[in-house]
Amino acid sequence: MMIPEELFKVERIAMPTTGLPQNNNHDPSNIIKYNDRYYFWYTDHVAEKPYDHFDHCRIMMTTSPDGIKWDKGIVALAPSENGWDNGGVLTANVFKYNDKYYMWYIGVGRNYKNEPRNCNLAVADSPDGPFNRLGDNPILFHGKPGSWNDSSVDDVSTIYFNGKWMTYFKGMTYAKDDGDFSMLGVAFSETPFGPYKYYEGNPIIRGHAFSVWTYKNGVLLLSGLKDKENEGYMYRGNWEDPNGHQYLYFSTDGLNFKPVAEFENRASGIYIPEGNDGEWIGNYWGVSVKSRNGHSGRYIEKFGFKVNE
Repeated sequence: MMIPEELFKVERIAMPTTGLPQNNNHDPSNIIKYNDRYYFWYTDHVAEKPYDHFDHCRIMMTTSPDGIKWDKGIVALAPSENGWDNGGVLTANVFKYNDKYYMWYIGVGRNYKNEPRNCNLAVADSPDGPFNRLGDNPILFHGKPGSWNDSSVDDVSTIYFNGKWMTYFKGMTYAKDDGDFSMLGVAFSETPFGPYKYYEGNPIIRGHAFSVWTYKNGVLLLSGLKDKENEGYMYRGNWEDPNGHQYLYFSTDGLNFKPVAEFENRASGIYIPEGNDGEWIGNYWGVSVKSRNGHSGRYIEKFGFKVNE
């Protein structure tokens, strides 16, 4: 595997901002630049129920002229009135295709504690919206009973790589209803709308609330979980768990990932610079979730990729 040498020298650095979402906001999307403004989307919970997980959660959008000072969030997608996603919508990922903008989102019904999670696309003419759902049913579905993803297809991200659309997703199972056991899989399609064929080798890596994007000759991944060898935990209430390590991963085929640098990550979205700037990881930056008090104190901060020479 030919890995760009600079990836072994990367470390995470904090970057100051004002106005980023606070108070029980999480799962930021990837970051898009449009008309000289930066955009990203995130999940907002009902204030009185900061971690009743999916109850009436909705997708918000914030923008910034410089990536430092961010505007107050506005609603980008709300639960439907009577559809399969009338309980809540969350975890957006947005990409451009044929001059339109498409948003992956996860939907849950009002009986979400007993129903699996699935995902669909919404479309808009610009990142400003409005985003309208594509059809009345999900595009990506949970797996069969007993499978590794029988309770959810979640946290979806799409890339175009090696001549095909590759859509990555998190899967969980009712057998281990615990975010620290979630895994990542991928599905292929000739168009971003499907139909999708699930990779026979799924799941491909352990992960949760991840980011995935193309870089030079391959694909980078932040998994969102600590390594299994040291049994580090992230999603059992102790966000400061000292065990385990997290990594930035690289793959030349988008399927087999190898760790390249230790890198903290708790649900992230990445800004991908264009042109020559995109050839150097030091020009990339992102936003991710931090917490002041377990799950209930989640907020979003900005970070950068520093290359140590």
